[in-house]
Amino acid sequence: MRKIKKIICLILIAAMVSGVLISCGEKSSGNNDDNINIKENNEDKNNQENNGDDTNAGDSQDGETEENNGEQRIEPNLPDEDFGGYAFTFLSADYEGGPGSDYVSNAPHEITAEMQNTDDPISDAVYKRNMKIQSQYNIEIKLEKVESEATTLKKIVATGDAIYDAVLMGNNNIQGIVTGDMLTNIALLPYIDLAKPWWDPAVNAMSIDHRNFLLGGDLLILDNEGTNVLLFNKDLVKTLGMDLPYALAQEGKWTMDKFSEYIKGASMDLNGDGVMSPYDDRYGFVSFNDTFHALFVAGGGALALKDANDLPYMSFTSDRNISVLDKVMDIMYNKDDVLNVQADLPTSYDDWGTVFYGSFENNRALFLWARMRVVEAFRGMDSDFGILPLPKFDENQENYCSVVNPFTGALLGVPKSADNFERISVILEALSAESRYTLQPAYYDVVLQRKYARDKESGEMLDIIFNSRVYDIGAVYSFGNVFLDFIALCNKSDRNVASYYDKKINAMDKAINKVVETFQSMD
Repeated sequence: MRKIKKIICLILIAAMVSGVLISCGEKSSGNNDDNINIKENNEDKNNQENNGDDTNAGDSQDGETEENNGEQRIEPNLPDEDFGGYAFTFLSADYEGGPGSDYVSNAPHEITAEMQNTDDPISDAVYKRNMKIQSQYNIEIKLEKVESEATTLKKIVATGDAIYDAVLMGNNNIQGIVTGDMLTNIALLPYIDLAKPWWDPAVNAMSIDHRNFLLGGDLLILDNEGTNVLLFNKDLVKTLGMDLPYALAQEGKWTMDKFSEYIKGASMDLNGDGVMSPYDDRYGFVSFNDTFHALFVAGGGALALKDANDLPYMSFTSDRNISVLDKVMDIMYNKDDVLNVQADLPTSYDDWGTVFYGSFENNRALFLWARMRVVEAFRGMDSDFGILPLPKFDENQENYCSVVNPFTGALLGVPKSADNFERISVILEALSAESRYTLQPAYYDVVLQRKYARDKESGEMLDIIFNSRVYDIGAVYSFGNVFLDFIALCNKSDRNVASYYDKKINAMDKAINKVVETFQSMD
């Protein structure tokens, strides 16, 4: 088993810029009907990179390596530059969640920090990283938070205002921003080297017609925090006489069938009134509507995939996907053992969060679906808990698949109105490279392992979760409103997926064609 710190320094690259599709379901047999891009540890490529087998655009220096915590540190291939005190400015929304929200915060805390040696390891790492890059390139790093990054971005692109160099976008705003022609094609950023390990190759799933406008990777932690996971009550597992599920996950045997066994063994009518109550009784699993999609992707499914020409098509009714959905529905529609706070509570948004958090904190839920950021909310929980990836469809599925939630998380882009793409790409590359050795160890090792995760096994699960992170282009772009319609099936316990597909496929295909045409018209 790798040590937790080692994951930060391993190469997490599975594809060069052209992108390689790797199965999250069964092994590929020549077509990509059930494939989706994932991160994969690739030690051979790590060795190649450490031997200097890479090139970059521009007048760059050769890559250098140095020892870093026992691993070879990879340096970016960047020119020596003095940018004369330039204020490099990020734009971002400032969203802190609301009453009853199942999400603690989506405000960025990885871009700027005012001081060092606070009690916050993230802030400390950001400060150290920024001080180094600011000194190296004679710049100032700034962050401007606004109510809506999408609205502000639209205004500045329309007026040609170059005030912002980069933008952090919530996943739920990406579709409108990208198709609104507000971002710069990554190919125009000369020093962005997507083959480097500080860039997340899973983001390649969001390109269309080989045009990519989005960046993700070690500069961000919001993408980690938007990743779907399972939490489980360890004390309750022991009380119920069950085995901790860690070994199953480590051996690749954490499947939907095993998950269902645990769920069905945990529910109980605690108040003895003969009716399962969200406010009083114990459930095997507590979830939201978008858990439906998270489980579907965990089983190797995807709403949409891309063909050999990098063009999307709807895929969720393939034979294998229907089999996955049958198991997902068996889980989510089991009202005796599974509580979906959106479907099973009165239409009170405040109640959703109260029941969602309260059921887990008060030992009335064995499992809780969550985004990674939500783990922080349980730091003070009396009962011990652990972290797991969402289950595979079956043991034949090669990889776990941990989808980044389409509602939360964030990715980077460069506004189309920005100028001096050389300077922007140098700074983004430098910040991302340095984040690999400062921000990511602080987030992964210190914050998660020491503050939130309560045992070394949960730390090992994080290896699995973050190495299997995926994006579903069909959910992010929601062609023909497919994502919201899809999870609405769960709200109604509707199993008629094929019927929904038949009714909506023309609208979905029309939406795909429109998006493709938009991409092809953009520089």
